[in-house]
Amino acid sequence: MHLPILFTLFLAGSASSTLPFELTHDVIILKASIDNTRLLEMALDSGTVRTTLDETVANEAGLDLSLKAQSTGVNGRQEISVIRDQTLRIAGMAVAEPLVLAYPLDFLAKLLGHRVDGIIGVEIFRKYVVEIDYPKQTVRVTEPDAFVYAGPGQSVAVTYYGRLPVVAGSVTPYGREGIPTAFQVDTGAAGTTVAFWKTFVQKNDLMNGVHELADAEATSFGGSHRAKEGRVRALQIGGITLDHPFVRMNDADYGDAALFGGNLGSGFFKNYKVIFDLPHDRLILEPTGN
Repeated sequence: MHLPILFTLFLAGSASSTLPFELTHDVIILKASIDNTRLLEMALDSGTVRTTLDETVANEAGLDLSLKAQSTGVNGRQEISVIRDQTLRIAGMAVAEPLVLAYPLDFLAKLLGHRVDGIIGVEIFRKYVVEIDYPKQTVRVTEPDAFVYAGPGQSVAVTYYGRLPVVAGSVTPYGREGIPTAFQVDTGAAGTTVAFWKTFVQKNDLMNGVHELADAEATSFGGSHRAKEGRVRALQIGGITLDHPFVRMNDADYGDAALFGGNLGSGFFKNYKVIFDLPHDRLILEPTGN
């Protein structure tokens, strides 16, 4: 179907534009391209620093993959290719990407049961206001100077871990007081409300206060790792409190546990219109009635 191409071209130069997406296992898949590539099926991931292409797609596009680097995932190191000075094009908007990565994404396609040509990283969120309406399955991209919000949503202040957005909150295990922490805002963390990391779980004895505990498995860059899932008493983000949500406790570490304890995932976001207004250092969570 060629409608998305015409749609993108028609909106070029607009201050704001909207496009549909597919929600596949809680992962956002939408149409985008990088320089001269064909229109691609790409995952939208606010928890990824660098936009990424599947290695096969990058080869088909004739991109230079000669520059190599080592990257660390939860299961060790992996060789990747680094492509310089590309432009991401999505819904008529352009984002300069000084570095684009390329490595095989077949693990993600297998997990989702859907073709994944690439992953759109955080740069688009930092340049534009990005509104993700999960119930309507649309993404709206707006120039920051053209964005004005007057809706009923909760505004939550955003800080950063490197270039990635982080919000303050707390988790309350059963039978205990709330534990203040922060959460990395990660639309690519599929199928969970929050994925807590090993050091935070151990430091706060989080397992002692989780109900309905069960074995689980988490898949990310570098492979799969063990995890536990269960319910906590409450989860608080800004002025929003979730009662008895399911959370994941990873048997792996990422980032600095002193700065954030886990990743806030799509299990939380999919009940809201989520407005990433990172140019103004805020996240707006608008209830949808779900």
